[in-house]
Amino acid sequence: MNEEIKNKIVLILGGTGAIGSAIDAALRREGAVVFQHGIEGQYAADVRKDGVRKLIEKVLAEAGRVDILINALSAPAKIGPVENKNWEAFQEQFNVQLKAAVEAALILVPLMKQKKDGKIINILTSYVEGEPPASLADYVTAKYAMLGFTKALAKELSRWSIAVNAVSPDIIKNKFSRSVPEKYFEIAAAQTSTGRLTVEEDVAKAVLLAVSKKAAEASGRNFVISGGKIIHVSN
Repeated sequence: MNEEIKNKIVLILGGTGAIGSAIDAALRREGAVVFQHGIEGQYAADVRKDGVRKLIEKVLAEAGRVDILINALSAPAKIGPVENKNWEAFQEQFNVQLKAAVEAALILVPLMKQKKDGKIINILTSYVEGEPPASLADYVTAKYAMLGFTKALAKELSRWSIAVNAVSPDIIKNKFSRSVPEKYFEIAAAQTSTGRLTVEEDVAKAVLLAVSKKAAEASGRNFVISGGKIIHVSN
């Protein structure tokens, strides 16, 4: 159990997804008190509507504060040429990712400022640092917007000792990526120095680092998890 993380109040938006669940398990092992948002369950909320506010109000009523906010939301990525998409497809990605992250920040940042402490971690994708694939324009555009939001918040909030960072994993083979052809996974694994795909537990380990004192001075960083494919940490 990590004394740095023990008893910290954590809210994970998208906490019941594959990546969110791995992060949830890792933080609980270190003694954190985790509120796991999902479509169903005790902390269910529809982030496309007014669910974020109601969810946070419920968490604050039960825990009194949120020390760490993790945004692990993402709408399913649908492969297709841009001319076959429409604005609604882009809006869906923005509503699930950026809108929820902004609404959560608008509520929690003032509370974090009061205690001059807090951490916000946004789960992005390695595509915002490396070369993005074709046919995912809506998904990639929303992730770039989240990277911009991460950097903007980090610049604005560092004076209150609030760290804002991103963790960007390479493609992971799970339910979310079920529409991706098998050949793509084979190519992605071959391009890494580890010879394997990124897995959810890799992301969870990066999040543990980001919330630890070892990363206390880091803010505005994007920690890329790609098995050596992309060796770059933005700042």
